[in-house]
Amino acid sequence: MTPFTLQAEQPWLVAAIGAALLALCIWQLVAERGRRLAWLRRTALVVLAVAMALRPAIPGGEVPTASIQARVFVMVDTSQSIAAEDFGGEPRLTGVQEDVVEIARAFAGADIAVISFDSQAALRVPLTDDGSAVIEMVRALRPEIAVRSRGTSVAIAHELLRTELERSEAADPSSPAVVFYLGDGEHTADGEPESFGDVAGLVDRGLVLGYGTPQGGRMQASGFDTSGEPQYVQDPAGGDAISRIDEGRLRGIADQLGITYLHRAPGLPIADALGPMAAADGEAELDRTEESRLELAWAFGAPLALLLGWEGLSLARTLRASRGQLTGAER
Repeated sequence: MTPFTLQAEQPWLVAAIGAALLALCIWQLVAERGRRLAWLRRTALVVLAVAMALRPAIPGGEVPTASIQARVFVMVDTSQSIAAEDFGGEPRLTGVQEDVVEIARAFAGADIAVISFDSQAALRVPLTDDGSAVIEMVRALRPEIAVRSRGTSVAIAHELLRTELERSEAADPSSPAVVFYLGDGEHTADGEPESFGDVAGLVDRGLVLGYGTPQGGRMQASGFDTSGEPQYVQDPAGGDAISRIDEGRLRGIADQLGITYLHRAPGLPIADALGPMAAADGEAELDRTEESRLELAWAFGAPLALLLGWEGLSLARTLRASRGQLTGAER
């Protein structure tokens, strides 16, 4: 097993361009001693950009070999209520994450996208055939920060889903679209949610998966500070707030999309429901696996963005100073 690989399509070209830019930065570091900080920053920018373009990867486990041709969209509820502890005493998000792993395994080889939704919707993973990337992303998902929550619509991801379905269908019209909606159906936004009815014609099959119980569970408040004793969301009337599954809304979403609703609980296998659905689009040989790779390029994104912002501010100051000098000369 190779511990480290580069996933870039033309790594030698990326390396050659990077080497040329790095040589320029080093030359300027020596030539312009008064601007060393600026050229050190640019050197770091080049190194990070090249590292990202080379797409380094490490082993990310094993995934089944497959020949499935499908566009799979996984919609994951990340609102505060998904933290309710009524999934066998665990947060509902635990069950959601377990089921996404099973979906990624069942549809190994297919293109899978992940959309999260709480008070807003976000495309977390664009369509990719890298099942390990999907699994790692969903395992890292956490409920929305409690203090930021402004109410959640169960259909807030409606427009984003439709956009991605239409875009992917235009690019690959021969592959069927499979939609999985994973949530608890709790609608806390003002007004009634939008209908998914106009999306049904773009969906070939799928499941709405519901998490939680009618008795409900209290929700550990998500926040930036994870140290100290757990804090739970409070009910304005007093005591811990309780979140309950709304199966009526979930069944309604399933009807609008033209797919099936399935309630989830600990110990209930989902493979039996996923198997026939995936088999309609190809075959996944679960007994034969191949090494998957977990890309690390995303890790360079944050420092690269910070350095670019710093470079932009420096450039703005330089332009402002130059403009001031020209104005003074004209006077």
